[in-house]
Amino acid sequence: MTRARDLDRVETCNVLDAAYAEGQLSAEDYFERTEKARSAKTLLELARLVNDLQVPKIDTTTAPRTSVTRKAVYIGGAALIVVGAVAAVAWSRSPLTPSEDITASYASTTSLAPPLPTTTLVPEPTVEPILIAHIDTLTPEGIGAFIERYREEFGDMFIDDASFHGDYSVVSRAVPDTPALTESISFRDGFEREATSIPRRTGQPTFDLGSIQIDKLAPYMVNIGGYINVPDAAITHLIVDVNYGVPKIRIYGDNGLGHKGRIEVTPWGEISRVYPYEN
Repeated sequence: MTRARDLDRVETCNVLDAAYAEGQLSAEDYFERTEKARSAKTLLELARLVNDLQVPKIDTTTAPRTSVTRKAVYIGGAALIVVGAVAAVAWSRSPLTPSEDITASYASTTSLAPPLPTTTLVPEPTVEPILIAHIDTLTPEGIGAFIERYREEFGDMFIDDASFHGDYSVVSRAVPDTPALTESISFRDGFEREATSIPRRTGQPTFDLGSIQIDKLAPYMVNIGGYINVPDAAITHLIVDVNYGVPKIRIYGDNGLGHKGRIEVTPWGEISRVYPYEN
């Protein structure tokens, strides 16, 4: 069985992105397939994720990626002056031949050169590392921190949809100044834009992250097991989008033994639907 490469996984995700933009996949189906594609180990697993789709045309626009490497500057000019001074002192103390003695005497009485300056080595400055606190987006505090970071990064609170997985999150939003295109942005304690953009669905509604009332959402996140009839369940992921004009937050729970379920709530804390685990 042929093993999948990173390139194979990326190409499969691109097909899923385009299929979602064309309306072949629901938001829930899109996020679930994308997550499976990123962790797929074989080509067969990838093929099963797209074999029921019409293969869309993907218009990609490569965005340059830049990186900034900070380098400390080492100050060495003073060291060169010190080396010259030491050499001069060593030469002046060496034994002289008669002709050298006369030349040295003449130089000492006629030279107008100033004495060598006293120099001090300047220590290299210490650069303190910048520590960024980890944000767990499967907690109420983490969701709140993510929303604040998103506002600081993009200057607004609007998205098409998003999925939160604790260690990372994925957001889709309209490309600035080009609302006909959708860009995908990943978040791992910092935002990173994907290199490609895809056509945006006509009439795509937006979700306002600012409408989420964290204090109303927190009880559902903390007690997810009680709502889905799996007492030892923990949150696996959240999906945020607009479904039939209604903004929804889907909270998924699982105990690792196949006992799982989900609930759907509004940003202001009202339960829309419950999908409990059934024996």
